[in-house]
Amino acid sequence: MAVTGWKEAAPAAVIIAVFCLPLADSFQLTPALTSMQRTRHNCGGGVHQSLRMAERKTVSRSNFVAFCGGLMLTLNRAPDAQALVKGVSPPPDFGKKKDLPGKKITNIQEAQEYGAQREATLFDKQDGNFSVTKEGDRYRDVRLGTGPEVKSGSEVEIKYRVLRLGKRSRDGLSGEASLVFSYGYGEDDDKETDTLKIVMGESDLILALGSALPGMKQGGLRRISVRPERGWKLEDSSCVKSVDIGSAVGLPGAAVTEAETCLNYYRVPSPSTFQAKRKLSRRFDENLLMEVEVMKVSN
Repeated sequence: MAVTGWKEAAPAAVIIAVFCLPLADSFQLTPALTSMQRTRHNCGGGVHQSLRMAERKTVSRSNFVAFCGGLMLTLNRAPDAQALVKGVSPPPDFGKKKDLPGKKITNIQEAQEYGAQREATLFDKQDGNFSVTKEGDRYRDVRLGTGPEVKSGSEVEIKYRVLRLGKRSRDGLSGEASLVFSYGYGEDDDKETDTLKIVMGESDLILALGSALPGMKQGGLRRISVRPERGWKLEDSSCVKSVDIGSAVGLPGAAVTEAETCLNYYRVPSPSTFQAKRKLSRRFDENLLMEVEVMKVSN
């Protein structure tokens, strides 16, 4: 921060220092005795006389030096800062009405619809921009590859992340996401140089990955929406049992999913650590997001 004004006060302080310090030597270090005063006291009918030494009223050297120092500090006071700190001033259009709907909002429903549209626009401009495989799995290319293309029978090395979708995701591919498990990024018990090797058509891939991976090229990055039945959930009626909770609260029975019977850990990819398996056991029956990066393709 630039501070101006010290140059104006400095000459005065220098002048005071030049004149004050020599003058200070002329003052007495201790008060001087100047006269003897006689005092008479009446003591029991008699007169008692005593002598009292009177001090000369002088200014000591230390007091004079302190006075000069205080005067110098007063004249050399730093002025108020005259610099503007960047980042504190509001933007030029602050407080102005902008991005308002063309028509006037008259009810709560219209306000909610407009708020949802604006939030989608601000949060993710790609919301709704996706492709669909012939099996019905959604995907979006984050980065297009330039190497060999993944085909049936190709040997492929991939890195991946399996993520839980946030509440703002509307198409299963956008919005916030939290990690469930991953491989090849050093986020679990793996290294950043690790890759998962699979063979298209032979590896027991989850259905969504087996459907969306063909067509990718080496170096590409793709987001795939994984529905429960296209992921790790078994298509078996035994994985859902009806539990009668209505006997206690007066509500009908509810279908409860059991991870021990519904979750298929033999599908590829699957978590390897206990913590990752526990996360997947709580999320496998909901829509998940999978990010796949193709590192190498051998045809």
